[in-house]
Amino acid sequence: MVSRRRPSSEVSTEPQIGPFPYADYVGARRGLRAALAGPSFYALLSGASGMGKTCLLRELCAELDRHRYHVFYVSSSRASLVGVVRFVAQKLHVTPRRSYLETVDVLAEAIAAQTAHLLLWVDEAHEVEPAALQEVRMLAESSLGCVQLFSVVLSGLPPLLSLLDAPALFPLKRRITLRWTLAGLRRDELDPFLGHRFGAADAERVPLSVRDELFERTQATPALLDRVVRQALRSTEGPLDPEHTRAALDLAGL
Repeated sequence: MVSRRRPSSEVSTEPQIGPFPYADYVGARRGLRAALAGPSFYALLSGASGMGKTCLLRELCAELDRHRYHVFYVSSSRASLVGVVRFVAQKLHVTPRRSYLETVDVLAEAIAAQTAHLLLWVDEAHEVEPAALQEVRMLAESSLGCVQLFSVVLSGLPPLLSLLDAPALFPLKRRITLRWTLAGLRRDELDPFLGHRFGAADAERVPLSVRDELFERTQATPALLDRVVRQALRSTEGPLDPEHTRAALDLAGL
């Protein structure tokens, strides 16, 4: 069962541990949930660092029934041409064969035999070599039938969009039917965000006069907002002076 979410317009009384459900984040989470209820798919999740891409994956994994869904997480450092195949083989307890092609063949059979919906999440995909991304597609479609063996989510920074424009990756790009972009908070989500992360009492310590500047200089990035406000709140025990917040922004290089 999925827990009920606090509306983004409601300021939290106490600090909340979970990610703040801002509009882009909620839209991507809802879209992924819906997609996982259907057949295998290709999806793209893009956004600057600190927007919550990895948090979204963690939250999704915590909610999914592990008997019905298996999520395989691959970071860019492990996503080499051979590394992807060996990684999935390890997860499915498939012993690699002497040749790469033999391993792919046996692995495809093992994947096809799975009753669970398999999802391969490639993080920091903007740093993955095109050949490795091609291999992900080829592995997902290595069955002799027409059915895609598992779902693929490519998650990365905005340069991922340009990477997929490479002619060699056109077969993969045209298969990506689901796309979400985490662009940060809207201005009317800032106050609820502060309440969510710090609780109502500490949120009120942040001067109203500096909130527009806080929003603009952090580019509405949840992780940066959290870092800057936390630093400012630590600088004094009482109400924040606007200069406390600006000093925290300067310290963060914003």
